[in-house]
Amino acid sequence: MKIHRPGYYAATAIQLLVPLVLLWLLRFPFVYENPEATGNLSPGRTFILACHGMPFDLCAWAWFNAPFILLRFLPFGFTRRRGYLLATEILFFVANLLMLLPAVADIPFFQFNSARLRWQSLTTIWSDPSMTGIVVSYAADYARYFLGALALAAVLGATAFCIRPKESKAETRTTRRKVLLRSVLLLGVAGVTFLCIRGKAGPGRPLSVADAVWHTQDAREANVVLNTPFCIIRTLHADERINPLTFFSAKELATLRDSRRRGTGQSVEKKRNIMVIALESGSSIWVDRLNPVENDSVRGLMPFLDSIASVSRVFPNTFATGVRSIEGITAIFGGVPTYNEMILLSSPYYANRFDAPASKLKEQGYSSRFYFGGNHGSFNIDQTLKRFGFDEIVTRSEYGDDSDFDGAWGIWDHRMGEYAARDISHLPEPFIAGWFTLNPHGPYDTPSDWQTTGYKSKDDMRRTVEYEDRALRRFFEVARREPWFDDTVFVFVGDHGFRDLKGTKYDAPGILPHIVMMVYAPDGSVEPGVDSRVAGQYDVAPTLLALAGYPGDYISLGQSMLDDDRPEFALMYIKGTYRLFGKRYAISFSNDFSKVEGVYDRIADPAMTHPLADYDREEVKRLTELGRAFMQDYTTRLNKNILGS
Repeated sequence: MKIHRPGYYAATAIQLLVPLVLLWLLRFPFVYENPEATGNLSPGRTFILACHGMPFDLCAWAWFNAPFILLRFLPFGFTRRRGYLLATEILFFVANLLMLLPAVADIPFFQFNSARLRWQSLTTIWSDPSMTGIVVSYAADYARYFLGALALAAVLGATAFCIRPKESKAETRTTRRKVLLRSVLLLGVAGVTFLCIRGKAGPGRPLSVADAVWHTQDAREANVVLNTPFCIIRTLHADERINPLTFFSAKELATLRDSRRRGTGQSVEKKRNIMVIALESGSSIWVDRLNPVENDSVRGLMPFLDSIASVSRVFPNTFATGVRSIEGITAIFGGVPTYNEMILLSSPYYANRFDAPASKLKEQGYSSRFYFGGNHGSFNIDQTLKRFGFDEIVTRSEYGDDSDFDGAWGIWDHRMGEYAARDISHLPEPFIAGWFTLNPHGPYDTPSDWQTTGYKSKDDMRRTVEYEDRALRRFFEVARREPWFDDTVFVFVGDHGFRDLKGTKYDAPGILPHIVMMVYAPDGSVEPGVDSRVAGQYDVAPTLLALAGYPGDYISLGQSMLDDDRPEFALMYIKGTYRLFGKRYAISFSNDFSKVEGVYDRIADPAMTHPLADYDREEVKRLTELGRAFMQDYTTRLNKNILGS
């Protein structure tokens, strides 16, 4: 390629401008690939939001380019020498590649995360031993992003190495006048760079992720104003804490809710085993008896779960707390709901006390073990379960037979299910055990020797749904022959809704978070039936303690679904918005809960596209108070470390 040799400062300016422009432009493919998640924006609105995003771009650009800027603007003559220029060009290329590649990767990853990547998410991905295999498995589907990243690297390489300042071998010493003038220029450039890093002029805190909302009409637009490297930089501090929300006085809060739960007061004579099966992408739309869509067609994809539902206590109006597996696992086994983008184990609250079921039942002599076919450390799943009191976690490593590896996520579910059903027999009773399945999940593979019946296309998600049901059936076929089966209560619960239904009637705010939740007792000790009351995923944890007959008092934000007096509401966080679901209404809140952004009839309008102007004001006020009291109690207890007794 032809090498251009403009003046020293002209070349430096061009090199600095190119990555800034590239970062700004990456918003447009981001919006194109994630239309609904960003608000179905027009080109004009996208351009306006992109312009509002320039301060965020300048901040990220300045952070990554500060060393290059410093080295290029030093006032000494050796900065014009060939070796020095080559070193700065290499630094420029590497720094900006590190800035831009996460922004490219976040275009497809956003659909799984529903938010711009944070530092905690990035470190989780980096440390995940299964990530290489997962990336390879998606290579064909996302080839355009790999090609885009290569093209971007090529542009950066051309900018770094083909736009080269004129070299000056003679300038080994500079005059005092040149040093003085260049020093003044360095100070000026350093000041501008510092201002860009802060993102704001004048006193006060620097530009933050939350500042994006000032430029939006819809909470989803914040992801267009922001950029990925900025979000990563601004979440670097592991000790960053959240501010407790305050809507009520302590006295007022006490009249609205109490997170102290009363146990039975006496230990049961024969303690029941608890087995929790957490279903990956466990949307209730796949189970015909639980499907929340009225008059929907009967698919027959999960006949086994349908049969279990007929003899179980089912809770068809249970809502997930978020859209990520780690959020679901944290809610189910820790009783902790989603708070914005915070991943509990990566937050400063990882060492807090939590009255999680496994840890509380350990006090009652319960043993515990959890089965997860993924890799050790994958998405912090096993660390989180360990944190919540499980004695042993069986991952792909402990399973020990990679001939059953699915090539992407972990051990095939039917193999891990068979293993778990037999291995549980080695646990002393009573026990609390769990199994987190891996399917259904893209890339929608099924074992070659497990042919599904009705769906031949390899990329048809329904194949994995059908396979999942057959894997669960296989687990129960083995478990029924084990001595612990009859004395065990089984809880089925989804980790989050099925996200890969873009553009369908199921991709609706009032449908997507509906998850499977049912309790099955082979001995009939839990009466079958349908409990249609609204419940949150964080209500599962106290339900587990109630099923075990836990005698002591404990702290829980949720309440047992078996309680007759529990309030009907559920909270979910997605794409910068909190949604509160009640018996009839769904309410959207800003991410600090200060603003009601819309009230919807969740039954008549599950897509939540038509905010109501006329509704029951008293009921909405009551629900709003319940939601705000819940969040105030949660954030206060989190900061004071009183979520555990």
